Amino acid sequence: MNEVTRLCELEAECRLRALSEPGKKWYWLAQAAKYQVQASQKIAFRFEKPATARTAEVKLKLWSHHRDERRSMEALPLERRTG
Repeated sequence: MNEVTRLCELEAECRLRALSEPGKKWYWLAQAAKYQVQASQKIAFRFEKPATARTAEVKLKLWSHHRDERRSMEALPLERRTG
């Protein structure tokens, strides 16, 4: 959690610099946004559940490899080929 705290401190410092340096206001606000996103990602990663049998990656591996008739590619009729 120390890293999240440090990222939040950096965000606050950047916002203060944006106020004190009007010429570089947008640069410092962009830096603050970057630190805010990084902190949010660290917090979200901490609470993320470990991979289970219900995750998309596992489901994809278990996906049926049989031909799916819904995806068949048929030639278009002549009247629809010209566009």
